[in-house]
Amino acid sequence: METIQPNPTAAVSMAEPTVHTLLQRYLTEISSKKSPITHAQEDRIAHHLSARLGSVPLSELTPLILTEFRERRLQEASAGTVARDLALLSQVIETAMADWGANLAGNPLHSVADAPMAVHGRGRQLRAGERLRLVSACSRHSNPMLGWVVRIILSTGMRKTEVLHLQRPHVALPDRVVHLPKVGSGASRDVPLTREATRVFKEALHHVEAVTETPLLFFGEPGKFGQRRPYAIDRVLRQAMNRARLKPFSCDELRDDALARMQEAGLTEQEVVAITGSRTLRIDRRAPHLQPDVLVRRLDELGL
Repeated sequence: METIQPNPTAAVSMAEPTVHTLLQRYLTEISSKKSPITHAQEDRIAHHLSARLGSVPLSELTPLILTEFRERRLQEASAGTVARDLALLSQVIETAMADWGANLAGNPLHSVADAPMAVHGRGRQLRAGERLRLVSACSRHSNPMLGWVVRIILSTGMRKTEVLHLQRPHVALPDRVVHLPKVGSGASRDVPLTREATRVFKEALHHVEAVTETPLLFFGEPGKFGQRRPYAIDRVLRQAMNRARLKPFSCDELRDDALARMQEAGLTEQEVVAITGSRTLRIDRRAPHLQPDVLVRRLDELGL
């Protein structure tokens, strides 16, 4: 996918900047200093924003234009994706007003009513039959990593990027815990494993133990220079969903489905946050009842 190429040497006129100009400057001056994963995510979002709103001068970016953009975007993406689009655009506008001399009376996004604030993507959950069809279709794929990644997301609520960048030394099977190191501004955390997740990790670790050129657990074929990158899941996941006769679910929605199932099974919101790293609630992660070994026992008690 084509990305927006920042041009640090270009002079950015604050007299009449366009959305595209501001996005370029944000990617260069702000986003480039964040973690590589966050920067790549913001670069992708900026591409979508620029393709649809890039030519609009900032002074003409009205709530009506933003509302129309949101409604069109909702036809092709989940509410969670659209919320992230608008959040980045709002951050760019706020930065332009505070630091770059943009002459606006206020952020026009503050006047956009009913912006999507979905915690659970499109609000859809996998029904029992759909879950079985999805797992079955993914497990039949020629590369078993597709099935493993999907089952891990569904059973742990881990983010797609967390699973795909996971390194083998971070998996402690005897303790049934996966350690996720600090990435960018995100805190490190220990993820307690359900029995299902433990079985998946054991199978995956056994399958890749002979591969020594990368510490990654889920990786693709060697590239031109023999380097293995994280497994590319998106296209093959869509294909598996088509085979299972399912409407497309993103990995974010699969994670949200896992969060919802944990709450439905009886875990408290604090326990779900401690397990999944969700930012919906601030808690003291040092609390004794939220330590990984205790949470492992809670998962077993609830049959997860």
